[in-house]
This record gives sequence, structure tokens and C-alpha cells, in this order.
Amino acid sequence: MWPYKPFNNGEKDLFPGKHKKKVLQADIGIIATLAGLWIWGTKLGWASVAAMYGGPLLVANAWLVLYTWLQHTDVDVPHFDQDSWTWARGAFMTVDRPYGRILDFIHHRIGSTHVAHHVNCTIPHYKAVKATEALKKAFPDIYLYDPTPIPLALFRVVKN
Repeated sequence: MWPYKPFNNGEKDLFPGKHKKKVLQADIGIIATLAGLWIWGTKLGWASVAAMYGGPLLVANAWLVLYTWLQHTDVDVPHFDQDSWTWARGAFMTVDRPYGRILDFIHHRIGSTHVAHHVNCTIPHYKAVKATEALKKAFPDIYLYDPTPIPLALFRVVKN
């Protein structure tokens, strides 16, 4: 049982069963990564760590945040209160948008088939286009697609 507050309520483990081992392995991986970065920084200089690790980490995370933000936030995506929200409504209130042939390929079309992912997250990426087409056909009034180029979509979302 996790011995520290606020997670120790005395009733159940924070990480039950097989998850305990996986969390411990993840913790060891984090410590090993931090130790490796520390050794790298002290031996070769912190500027090289910042340039070759920190920079790419910031770019990758900025892209992930931008991608996720544009899928889940748009002028066409309403916000529901507790009385009007349903699972089906929530699942459909994400936006499919094209990211271009290369990025769609690299990301397994998660940006252009994201509504299908929300409706059923177990659909494999190689069936997502087919599932998206079925959703467009079955639910044309609630399926959201925005062909606006990414920089313009980002500007519109930020502005509103």
C-alpha cells in the first residue's frame, strides 16, 4: 500500500496488482534517464544537453499539445453542462482535420480520423479511415470535420 498522503486512504492500493511492478519499472527508468542526463551534462556541458535533448523534447511536446488542442478545441465544439452532456455527444465533439499526406502517414491518420478514435478507441489505425467514412455517412449532422489549414485553424482557436 502507498504509505504517503493524499493517496493513502487505508482502503485500497494506489497501484494494484501488476501495476505496482510497472510503476516501479517506470520510476527506475525515470531515475536512470535523469542520471544519464546529469552525467552527460557534467561531462560534456549543459549546453549540449539543452540542444540535443531539451530542444527536441520541447518541440515534440509543443507539437503534441498543438495537435491535441486542435482536435479537442474549436469554435464548432460546444461545451456541455452536466445536464446536457452524454457519452455519445462527448465522443462526437472532437474535430477531424487533415494534417497533410506526410503528417497523416507519420501519425497513422489520428488527426483525420480522431472522431472514430473517440467513438471506439479500440479501432486499429489501419481501419480508422473506413470507420471514419462509416461515421460520416451514419451521423452527417454531428460529425465534425474542418479542412482549414493548421496555422489558420490555430489562429482561429486562439482568437476565439
